[in-house]
Amino acid sequence: MLFAKLIEGAGHGPLLRFEDGSTGIPVNLHLYTRHQFMIMLGRRVEIRSQLSPQHYTVRFSNPADALPL
Repeated sequence: MLFAKLIEGAGHGPLLRFEDGSTGIPVNLHLYTRHQFMIMLGRRVEIRSQLSPQHYTVRFSNPADALPL
């Protein structure tokens, strides 16, 4: 399994930071408010699939980190 941390990009959107320092974009992570995003910053996510060289589907590796629906 591959993991990454959720970080904030230059455009204030969510990015993934991998252990090697590279970044990617989580395409299925829908954080509806700035507050939700700030709460999730730094959380570890599991990479589920790679859709293109920079785009990934992810899920929170710790179920307690998932946002309530």
